[in-house]
Amino acid sequence: MIKVLRGSSLIELIVATGVMALVLTAIVAGLTLSLKIGADSEYRTQAVKRAQEGMEVFRRERTLLGWDLFVNSLRASTTYCLATLPAPKVAFTPGLCSSSDVLIISSQEFFREATVTIDETNPTDPLVKITVTVSWAADEKAKDVVLPQTFRKWD
Repeated sequence: MIKVLRGSSLIELIVATGVMALVLTAIVAGLTLSLKIGADSEYRTQAVKRAQEGMEVFRRERTLLGWDLFVNSLRASTTYCLATLPAPKVAFTPGLCSSSDVLIISSQEFFREATVTIDETNPTDPLVKITVTVSWAADEKAKDVVLPQTFRKWD
């Protein structure tokens, strides 16, 4: 006598479909996370590049103007919006970035600001501390890259 097992193939089909659904869901979740991490990495790379560009403007001005004119062209404890980089030997315009002062790169809005602090507590070794900050919003979170540098008088 041969026993016929009815319904076992239907159960196997349901279990196999469930396993496939779980595997496909995991693959899609992994791909989504990978794309998100790739975009975050691209935004951070762009922010670092823009922060370096902003700092290079201050280095350029120190070289072109010389120390005394460079220090005199800056205001102590001031923030400068660097949405567009100033031309050589053109004064920096103080002020925070507004919502219209954006850099749009890869369809992402970035804000670039530089904070200047002049430390003349030691008159023989004055310091100009500049911090360039590039910020953006991703996934409803504020993110930023901060690039600090201290300039010293040199002849």
